[in-house]
Amino acid sequence: MLLLASSITIISLYFYHSRKRSNNYLGQQQFELRYFIQKQVDRNGHLTGYECLLRQKNTDGSWTLPKNLDTLPLQRVIFLLEDTFKSLPTEKIQLSINLEYDQIISPEFDYFVRWAISKVAPMKLAVELNVQPGTHYHNKGRFLHHIRQGQSYGMQLDVDNIGTDNASLSSIEWMLPVIDTLKCSMRDFRKTDPSIWLDLNLQFWHRFSEEQHINLVLTGIENEEDESLAEQLHIDLRQGYLFGRPIDPISN
Repeated sequence: MLLLASSITIISLYFYHSRKRSNNYLGQQQFELRYFIQKQVDRNGHLTGYECLLRQKNTDGSWTLPKNLDTLPLQRVIFLLEDTFKSLPTEKIQLSINLEYDQIISPEFDYFVRWAISKVAPMKLAVELNVQPGTHYHNKGRFLHHIRQGQSYGMQLDVDNIGTDNASLSSIEWMLPVIDTLKCSMRDFRKTDPSIWLDLNLQFWHRFSEEQHINLVLTGIENEEDESLAEQLHIDLRQGYLFGRPIDPISN
C-alpha cells in the first residue's frame, strides 16, 4: 500500500509539473520578447502617457503580438520591463502595462505592482486588462481584492477592448467599482457600411464613462477623420498611429 501510494504521488507530481511546463509557453527563454511603447495624447497633442505592448521577435526580424499571453510569468514580465523602464523619460505621466487576467489574480501580483510603482516613479502606474466579451471570469473576488490593493498603492486599472455589443457592457459590469479608464478602439466602431447597426456606439461609451466617473480613451486613431470624431464627441484622451506607432525604446 505504501509503495502504491508513493507511485501515485510521483505520477501526480509528474503530470502537474508537465502541465505547468506546457502551460508556461512564453516563460521559455528561447522566445525573444520585448516591450514596445506607444504614446497617448490629449486633444491638444500633449503627451499624457505611454502604453507598454509586448512583442515577440519572428525569424524574419519583425516583431508581432505573441500568442498565449496568459502563460507569461510575472517574474519574466519584471525581467523584460527592467530595461524598458531604464529607456523611458522621467515625466509625471501615466505608464500602462498590459497584463492578463490570470496574471492579475496570481500571488505575485502584489509584489509586481509595488515593484513597478517604485521603478516608474514619477510616472503613475496603470495595469491594463484586455477584456474578452463572453469570457467566464473565475475568482472574481480575488481579482477585485488584488486591484483594490494595487490602487491603495497608487495604481490605476485600465480596461481595453470595449466593443460595440451588449456583451461588452455585461463583461465589465461586475468590475466597474475598480475601473479607472475604459479604452475603445476605432477599429470596432469604424463603419464600412452606413446600414451597419451598433448596439453600443462611441457616444454611448462617452456618456457611460461620464456617468461612472471613468476616463475614456479612444485608441486606433489612424487619420484626421478619426480624430475629428474624437473631437466631435469630446473624447479628450487619444491613442493611435496618427500620433505614433509602437516603438522599441531600447533601440531608439
